[in-house]
Amino acid sequence: MFDPTRLPFSLGFILSVLGMFGNAVASPPLFRISAFKDITAFLLDAVRQDYGLKLQINYVKNADEAHEDLRQQRADIVFMSYDDTLSMAVQEGYSDIAAFLPVHGGLLDLCGTLDLAAGKNRLGIDTETGYARALRLFLRDRYPDQRDYGQFQWLKKGATNIRYERLLDGSIDATLLNPPYSYQDGIQRIAPLIHGRAIPHYQGVVGNLNRSWLVNPANRQAVAEFVKAYILTVANLRNHQETAVNRLAAFYHLPKPTAAAVYARLWEADGLATSLEFDSQALAETERIFSQDTGLQVPKERAWVLLQNPVLDWLSIPRP
Repeated sequence: MFDPTRLPFSLGFILSVLGMFGNAVASPPLFRISAFKDITAFLLDAVRQDYGLKLQINYVKNADEAHEDLRQQRADIVFMSYDDTLSMAVQEGYSDIAAFLPVHGGLLDLCGTLDLAAGKNRLGIDTETGYARALRLFLRDRYPDQRDYGQFQWLKKGATNIRYERLLDGSIDATLLNPPYSYQDGIQRIAPLIHGRAIPHYQGVVGNLNRSWLVNPANRQAVAEFVKAYILTVANLRNHQETAVNRLAAFYHLPKPTAAAVYARLWEADGLATSLEFDSQALAETERIFSQDTGLQVPKERAWVLLQNPVLDWLSIPRP
């Protein structure tokens, strides 16, 4: 039986439909947002500048703070890794969470120096959740001898921007970083995290909200306007390379060649999502990593993900 809710909406289709709307809402609502200070910060700044949305952003110090911001409804939208979505939904039993917007596939590189013979074994992580689970799997694959793997020290140092500082000051030897931090002067990239047999696909950051918040029609309309501005921002970045590189350089105070390298990294296989649809392979692989790390089985029915692209309904656009 034909089910139009299962159609794979492409970015081109979304943009053509959203083109019927103006570039900014007449009276933009205030969005309370919690996020990590990775490339998401740049995207949110572009949304705010280009589409006039009012964003009150809290850049969290770690994933625990992000969890509580959503749970305590201190934020309307919380950007964090899909593993953290799973941690809240499956491990913590928080049933109100809903992931609604894919942002990127991790964009992660292991950075720093690892040399067990020289005692370079201090790994900086945020918390036990999130990217730390993927890093543990990655290193078990690279160091299959438990005597080697057992030498690693796992140090909780906080969010990406904080771990970057700890890597520079020598408090840790290696950590996962994503752009722009993985391309800064003084940072050595060891290997990309998402590649090969250990982690072939991965869902990194996603936008999350509370289902109970969506009960209010005004909130559904507001988040639809946010999604509209966000996906247009990503399309503009991809379609206007020189402008995007200049904006990256200005926002992160980068030399232009470094900004160009960051820009190129955004469009690799683990880069920015260019569709509102979630990548089923990326979700499944991240769920596998979560299960392997926690011993918990992830239910087949993803009650914590809005998979059917409801933004079209929220904007009152007929489906084809």
